[in-house]
Amino acid sequence: MGLFGRQGYHATTIAQIEAAAGLSAGAGGLYRHFKSKRALLEEGLRRQFEAGAPLLASLEQTADLPRRERILAVARAGLRRLDQERDVNRLLLRDLATFPDLLDQVRDHELARVHRALTSWVERESPDHPDPAALASVLMSALSHYWVLTDVYAGRHPHGVDEDRFLRTLADLIV
Repeated sequence: MGLFGRQGYHATTIAQIEAAAGLSAGAGGLYRHFKSKRALLEEGLRRQFEAGAPLLASLEQTADLPRRERILAVARAGLRRLDQERDVNRLLLRDLATFPDLLDQVRDHELARVHRALTSWVERESPDHPDPAALASVLMSALSHYWVLTDVYAGRHPHGVDEDRFLRTLADLIV
């Protein structure tokens, strides 16, 4: 997934994957484990879907904090998850449009699951909010956009707004 994230799916060769996995490059060892490069991509995505539990658990671990701090903790956890999934996120933005069925899987298995959990959290956090699903979507979108621009600009957001300042302002808006 690291190669796919850095180089792109289409630019990554089987030989490069084999070498990165400690196999003899170009010897076909990958095919003893996966029937195709796409099958490897599918397995990588499946594993990523399974790795989302800590983020979802963090939604439950903020109950003892003041409200603003709970929002900050959840937002920080979201950015950390985006960082942990850097290669998959790059792949999603760059290559998955050529695999509409895999793009659907990301939407249905990853994004929808996180959105449902965040919506439930917003419902508990702000029971009077008229549209918790929309607020959850705004929060996810703000974090994702901030992360993408920071990643594109090699770790420095193009507006010069550092992560802490961004998150404090986002929390203030939600509160």
